[in-house]
This record gives sequence, C-alpha cells and structure tokens, in this order.
Amino acid sequence: MEPKYFLHEHPLHFFEEWSYNVHGETRGVNCSSGCGQPISAQFYACIDCEFFLHKSCSELQLNITHPFHDNHPLTLLARAPYWSFCCFCGRSLKGFVYHCSSCKFDLDIKCALLPEFLNGDFPKVDHHIHVEHPLSFIENLSHRGVELASSRYCSVCLEQLSNASFYTCVVCNLFLHKSCSETELPLNIDHPFHEKHTLTLTLLKWVGEFVFCQFCDYNIRYPVGLFYHCSSCRFNLHMRCAFLPQFVTENFPKRDHHFSHVDEHPLFFIQKDLISSNKVERLYSYCFVCSESLLGNSFYYCPECQFFLHKSCALEELPLEINHSLHDKHALTLIKSRSPGWWNRPACKFCHYFINAYSYSCSSCEFQLHPRCALLIPKDLPKHDHHFSHVEHPLVFVQMLSNEVKINSSCSVCPKPLLGTSFYDCIDCGFCLHEECEAELRPQIEHVAHPQHPLTLVFSAKNTCNFCQDLIGRAQSDVKKFGYECLPCDFYIHRECTLPKFFQKSKIHDHQLSPFIRKNSFKCDACGAEGDGARYVCSTCSIMIHKDCIFLPKFIKFKLHNHHILRHKYSLPQKEVEKWTCKFCFKKVLAEYGSYKCSHSDCNYVLHGSCVKRDEGRLYIEVESENEESDEASSSSSSSCDEASSSSSSDKIDHFSHWHELVLDNEEIIANGDKKCCNGCALPILEAAYSCPQPECNLSLCKACAQIGEDKPHWASRGPVRVTMESHFECRFCEYVRSGFRSIWRGVDGKEREICHRCSEIDFTTQHEAHAQHFLFCDENHKGPCSGCGKEMDKYGGYKCTLAEEEKNCKSFALDYRCLTRPLTAKHRFHHHPLKLTYEDPYKDDDGDPFQHMCEICEDRRDPKLWFYRCDECDFDAHPDCVLGKYPFIKRGSIYDFDDYNSRCDSHKRLLIYFQSEKYPYLKCSYCGRPCKDLSIKCAHSECNFALHFKCGNESLSERPWQWRRPATVCVAKIREPQTKLVILHSMFLIA
Repeated sequence: MEPKYFLHEHPLHFFEEWSYNVHGETRGVNCSSGCGQPISAQFYACIDCEFFLHKSCSELQLNITHPFHDNHPLTLLARAPYWSFCCFCGRSLKGFVYHCSSCKFDLDIKCALLPEFLNGDFPKVDHHIHVEHPLSFIENLSHRGVELASSRYCSVCLEQLSNASFYTCVVCNLFLHKSCSETELPLNIDHPFHEKHTLTLTLLKWVGEFVFCQFCDYNIRYPVGLFYHCSSCRFNLHMRCAFLPQFVTENFPKRDHHFSHVDEHPLFFIQKDLISSNKVERLYSYCFVCSESLLGNSFYYCPECQFFLHKSCALEELPLEINHSLHDKHALTLIKSRSPGWWNRPACKFCHYFINAYSYSCSSCEFQLHPRCALLIPKDLPKHDHHFSHVEHPLVFVQMLSNEVKINSSCSVCPKPLLGTSFYDCIDCGFCLHEECEAELRPQIEHVAHPQHPLTLVFSAKNTCNFCQDLIGRAQSDVKKFGYECLPCDFYIHRECTLPKFFQKSKIHDHQLSPFIRKNSFKCDACGAEGDGARYVCSTCSIMIHKDCIFLPKFIKFKLHNHHILRHKYSLPQKEVEKWTCKFCFKKVLAEYGSYKCSHSDCNYVLHGSCVKRDEGRLYIEVESENEESDEASSSSSSSCDEASSSSSSDKIDHFSHWHELVLDNEEIIANGDKKCCNGCALPILEAAYSCPQPECNLSLCKACAQIGEDKPHWASRGPVRVTMESHFECRFCEYVRSGFRSIWRGVDGKEREICHRCSEIDFTTQHEAHAQHFLFCDENHKGPCSGCGKEMDKYGGYKCTLAEEEKNCKSFALDYRCLTRPLTAKHRFHHHPLKLTYEDPYKDDDGDPFQHMCEICEDRRDPKLWFYRCDECDFDAHPDCVLGKYPFIKRGSIYDFDDYNSRCDSHKRLLIYFQSEKYPYLKCSYCGRPCKDLSIKCAHSECNFALHFKCGNESLSERPWQWRRPATVCVAKIREPQTKLVILHSMFLIA
C-alpha cells in the first residue's frame, strides 16, 4: 500500500495489470484525474472510490518552467479551472493541468510535457507583425498524439491550422501558417473605405465584447486576432476584407450623393462575383429601399453608415414625395426608418412585411409603405366605398400583381393566400377578399337548413354554427369569420356549411349524404347515440347519421379481437335468447342501430359505433376489406410466445436484464429466512427460477419474468412497449414505488407512461376472486370509489364489472389498479403465519364488540366494508397498507442505483443495497439520525455502518457543490498484480 496521494483522500494501491472481460469483450477504465487516457498497466487505484491513476501521472512534477511561459513557473492542478482551454492546442481542459494563476495561462499535461517543448528544441524567429515576442516554429505534431482544436485558425488567411507546420506566439494566441508568415503584410494601410485615417495592423485582445468587421459584418474571432483598425473611429476590417482584389486596385465605381442616401458619403459598388468568390458575403444585410436580402446580388455600400442598396434599386429614381390611392388623405414622403430595434419595426400597410430602412410615410396618420409597393401598385385603384361584406371602411380593388411584389396576407373568407390573385383590400384594418370569394358572397340567402326566414351575412357573430358546432368569429385569424344568421330564431351557420361542396361521401355508406339541420333530437343510425341539430341524411335509404360518423371506417382490426375483421352494420339480426352486448363498454347494443360486428357468422363479437368513434384509433386499425385476415398477427405473436417459452424452458438463458448467463435452479433457495424474491416482479419465488451463478450477483428471475423481452405488445399502447430493469421507480397506475421490470408505453395523447410489470400484465378484461362471478373491464373514464380501499379513482380510471348496468349488486363494484394488483397472500414480520386478503368482514352478522374491527398492527379502527388481511387461525386482522408497508415491491438485498448526481448517496463511494432491519438494534440513518425500521439503503460491506432511510437517500441536496457524477452502473471488474488479486464489487446486474 502506498501513502496518500496529494490529489486523493484515501491510500492508493499499486497494480501491474488491468484485465476485465465480459462475454469475451474487453472492458476498460480511464485515468480518473490525470491524462484521461485508458489504463492498461502500472497504475494506482482506490478500490472504494473507483479512483484510477497512471503510474506516470502520479510522478508528475508539481512545478515546471516552460518555454511557452518563461516569466512564471506553472503549477500542477488536480482539476482545471472552470471553462478553461489549453493555450496551445485550444482544447477544453479536464483533469490535470499546468496553470499560472497570475497570467491565467493553462497547458494540458500532454502539450506541456512534450520533450521538444520542455527543452525548447524548436526554432524561434522575430516577425515584423508581432514585435512583442518571438514566434516559435512548430513542426507537424500529429505523430506525437497532439491534435489542435478546430478553433485554431491562421490569423492571416482565417483557415484552420489542422496539423500543418506553423508559427505561434502561445502567450498572445497568434498562429500563422508557414506560407502565410512569408506574406508581406504592411503594418499601416490607407483604405478607400476609411480615407480619413490610416488603418493599423492590430492583434485582438479579449475585452469582454465582440469586434465586428465593417464590411462583412462578421465578428473578428478571438483568439485569431489580426485585423486593421482605426482607434479614433473604431473602424475595423478583417485581413481578408481589407485585401480584396478590387479594393487594392481601387477598380470599382462610386456614386456620390445618391438621392436615397441623405448623408454626405459616396457609395461604393460591390459586385456579387467579388464577394461570393472570396467568402465574405453579408448574409444578414438588407437593401434600404426594397428591404430584400443582399444575398447573391450586387449592391452599393457606404462603409461609414452601413448603408446598402441593390443595384436594381439604385437605378430607380425614387421621388421624394408621392400621392397614392391607398392613402389619399395626405401626401407620402420618402423617409428613413428610425426604429430603435427589430422588435419595434413598423410594417408596410399593404404587404404587411417589416420595413427595414426607407419607406413612404405619412407622419400624421402613421401610415407607411415599402418603396417597391408604392411604385409597383397603381396609384389610381378603384374603390368600393360601402361593400356589404365590410361596411366599416372602403375597399380598394387590386389587380393581379407581378412577382416583384410580395404580400404577407390571406383572404379573410378562405385560407388561401392573396399572392398571384386579384383581391379587395382594406388598408385600415387588414381585411382582404379574393375576387372569386366576393363573387360568391351574398348579403342575404335562403337555405334549406332554415327555410322559415332568410339568413343575413354577418362578420363577427360570437355564436356557434348550428351545423358543425364550431365557433363563428373566434378571432381575426380564424377563416370561419363569415356566417349567416337569423336573429329571431337564434340560428347561425358558417358560410362553408352552406356551400354544395360540403356534401359528403362516407366510407360506411354507398350513397351521397346531404347536410340537414333541425333543432329536434334524433338517434344516429350509424352509432345509435343521441344527437341534435346538424345531421347527414341519405334520401335513398332514409337514414340519419352524425356529422362525425361519416368518417367512421367500414372495416377494422380490433386489438382485443384478433380472430376476424369487424365490419360496420346498420342493423344486427334479432336474437331472442341472447342479447347483443358491446365488448368494449359491456352495455347493451340496440340491434336496429349501427354497430361493428365480427365478419365471421359464428362469432358474436360486437362493438358500439360510438365506442369505436371514442377510441380514436388506439385499439383498432382501419383495413380496406374483410378479406384481410388478422390471423397473421396472432400467429406471429403466438410463434414469438412459443419461441420465448421454448427459450425459457432451457437450463441456460441470456436475458437482456443481466450481463451474465442465467441458469435454471431447481432447488428452493432460502435466503435470510425467507423465500428468494424475483428481481423482475419483486414477489417471492415459489418454484424453480433462473439465477445468476456468480456469487456476488444475487439475481433471480421467476419463469414468468424470464420470458419477458425488451419490447412487447400491450392493448392500451399505440406502439410496442419498452421494458427496462430499474432499481426503483413509481408506477403511474398503482402508485407503488417498485423495483424490477418497468414498462413504458404511449397513450392516445402521445405521452409516455411508465408502469410496473404487474399493471402491464392486466388485460382489458380480467377476473378477480373478490368478484369471481363476472368479468371486470377497463374503464378509463370511470369516476367513483374503489370497492377495495374506498379511495376515489384518479385520472386513469379503473376496472368495473361487465354487468354493472344490469345487475344491481354489481353496479358499484369497481377496483383501481392498486387494489387489483395487491398480492392475495402476504407476510408480516410481527406475525409468523401468512395473511390472506379478505373481502368480506367475518363479523358482519355479529352485533357484539365494535373493537373487533381493529387493525392489530397500528391498533386503529378499520372500515369493515373495505378489504383487509386476515389470519383465521390467530384471528389476526390488519390494514393492507400496514401489512405490506410503504415499499412492499422493492427487493431487499438488491442493488440500489441512484441517478441524481446531487443525491446524498453520492457521498458514499461504496456499493449500496436495499435493507430492512428485522430486529433491534436498528441502524441509524446517516442523515437524520433516526433508526431505520422500514426500507433503508445501506453499504454492502458488513463492517460499514453507513445507512439511509429510502426517503432520505432520494432527496436531492441543493446546498451541495456540483461534482462529477459517479458512474451509475459498473459490472464486476478484476484487477491483477503478480502476487495479489483484488475484486471490486459494483452493480451486479445491468440497469437497462
């Protein structure tokens, strides 16, 4: 054993070799705090803390003098400062680092300890562009295992350095390609973009803000650094932008005092070929006249004002003042927008796009138009002063516009855009109307839906449509703003509902269906449910169906009936002996109304049409015809089950929940005085089971759990159910905190839910011995008390009797998932006999002592109408929660796996297991100090007294400082040295 290392609190053991194989695959670990590289030989380790350290990393010098930073020595730190990077290679730092606190200079150990760097075996040269320090010449380092980060750029050409040879000043973060260092760069230049002052070659120093190039508008990258700068005007140019060929030769035209640029500066003409070929194109700049992007266009540019103008827009002689029919009250003046920011930019009144620069504006009315909209739209547009569809303001008629004018609006009647059409427009409120929509509108109509009175056109009626039941005029953006009303009769209908094209063709009916509206109620012939108001009728067949029933499928495959296809029928054959019952809600099906029946003549499986409609495609899929057999799915599922059963019938299996091979154990194993528990369902194993032969694993699976795969079908899920093995989780149905298999499935709403294995095994219909005379079926919408515990059903509903509507005694019988999955027998540590779940009170006929209804564990009164556990031999009764405890389905002795890096368990570096004290003295919680009587977490080492209540161990500690999370799952690892073999015990089975 070695003495304590200065970086770790515990003594470290020295080992010669690392070896760890799982199923023939080699597993490894990395150096914990040093170089971070994999460990293969000669290393130190702390077994308790999973701390590993190369022997070479443990021998590093604490202080070194490095030629890259020779003014101060560098000190070795165990962990790099937060958000720090190596000053040479540019990569983020983790683990050991050599650091200078005075200069904030850092080097990772790989860069710092290269022999040629430490010895200074590299040439140094003086360069005219950097006179503060000499530049070091670095050869290609890829063969030495040092790779530069992608953020390392050449300061001249702005290209990545990669692993080429280069010159550098590490202190100033200056890097130059070898070829670029030979380029003659003037220290001062006169540039036509800034004729007032000379620009000086400057190395960028980080000052807490970004520096942007005046031409390309990109920030000058730190630590790239070199740019031309005028300190008086804060004018900056990239190296690449400063030496563009056209700028150097001054071979570009100018336009002095353009009418659209009121400032006294010339405009430089920039060709699109020049900027695109040199990769300096301005991606986020816009023309100040048309507000369109400059991308891929030639333009005029004023570097002093950052003013841009398309070449095509510069050729247009824009008048400074115009009169336009869109605003005939006042003249419009060409002005430059002075908006303080993008969030407060004005919009053009015609096209509704934001105005970025110049606009024609009326200061009195706050009216603005894009210059392009003002010039391309005719100045004399015809007007409709009082159009019946919009009496508040006059409408102007706009002929079909050219592609040069874009408009960001759609028709107020239909959802189609206005672009490429002729339309009516209200400039004041944004009301728009297609020409063809205006031709179809009528101020007053007569309709068969309401023949008593004519219907009047309305724009903003706040009522629902009597046909489709949607709200009229919910918002300005709603396309159903138009409707027709009859005020005396309180009748409203959408315009779309009055059109002949609204007539529908249904999948469940061969004839065309016509809309029909009456306020009287009716019974739908397709589903048998009540309805009122709107309906669809077939004059040929004399049927009436709901509006939403026209979309019902004709043939379906139902998950709960895999034998045959179900077909929609408008009537069922009358049967005197047997009543038709829906297999979904188990209510009576009226034979004279529509339903879904199995296509096989001998099968009486039937569903309400309303139940299929309510299911929303969760339990069924639509098929084209009844010739598509569904036996394939059942046969494939049965074959998969046969394969699973055949695989589980062997003596050895590979299961997804564990690393090692599981072996069938035919002997009943007794552990800690109790029968062995299954790691999958956490229930006692009463017969032969599969166990891991490794003595340190302690994993067992009953035969039923051994057949479970990583995914399986489930009647309530829209896709396959994923199965994982968890240390602990809370089931969303029964609300028990469990360990073992967790099923994750997706509901109708698209949200994923995690449930325990026992809840996932319950079918849509099931039986329970508390109500053995009838089946129970799942009713997700059921509200009411549970017959077992008396608690109200939550949002997931529960199971109720299939004959609840017919049998008086069954009307109120319903069970929630918690009671439905309670074990029928249980044991308690204070009672030596098994306790049986009892549903009827044995003292109900006895008018004797009321204290007979007592719980023997908590000594409190129990409700005689609710379930309880009982031992008839000892006359022992107890509440179910008192017998089972708070965490009955977590296997004692299994591994506790925490996934919160801020957990209190993270402070203890050893393996933790679930534990429950059976006798006094109890272990005391290391956090709250109280005795651990119920489920607890303790250290797996017998000599260690570390223990936590389960609740204390799962509470996060916000006051603890952030730290790296310990790996949650590490399997058995073996460390070898010539004379000693130590075994590190970690999590015994994979947490999927």
